[in-house]
Amino acid sequence: MFVNTMIMGNYEAWTKDGRYGLRIPSKIIHKMLDLCRKSIDIETGGILVGYYNRSHNCAIVTDCSNAPKDSRREKRFFYRGVYGLQRWLSSLWKLGQRRYYLGEWHFHPFASANPSGIDLNQMREDAKDKSYNCPEPIMVLVGGDPNTECSLRAFIYGKDSKIFEFL
Repeated sequence: MFVNTMIMGNYEAWTKDGRYGLRIPSKIIHKMLDLCRKSIDIETGGILVGYYNRSHNCAIVTDCSNAPKDSRREKRFFYRGVYGLQRWLSSLWKLGQRRYYLGEWHFHPFASANPSGIDLNQMREDAKDKSYNCPEPIMVLVGGDPNTECSLRAFIYGKDSKIFEFL
């Protein structure tokens, strides 16, 4: 999906087979783009939190984090750290907001939003890591220039150990 950063609404997409859905409100997309703008030409990212609809087939993103301060960020590489994330997630629960870890997002500056082999492997590892408690992690990639036009692509690691794109 190409995103003109000046005119942008909510993102809603489903996998081709209709099994998985994803909703991201425009305010969260704007937040991601603001973090991308601040990052300039260095990759950045964070986690996605939210909940699932009653049918448990559509993830609704309610917030995203910035890159924790222990993250490793380079022009063509991003490794998300963990500093402060557990505290943030715990505070959401204490406030009565039942928000769950849904997956990851990150920025490919001035490049495509195509997932790299590292990105795809990370999804597989997150799905298998019991500490995440997320067998179907989502990955949102933002690519291009967040000041003019960029693209957003989203993927899910499905129950059958396959990666599906939200279209």
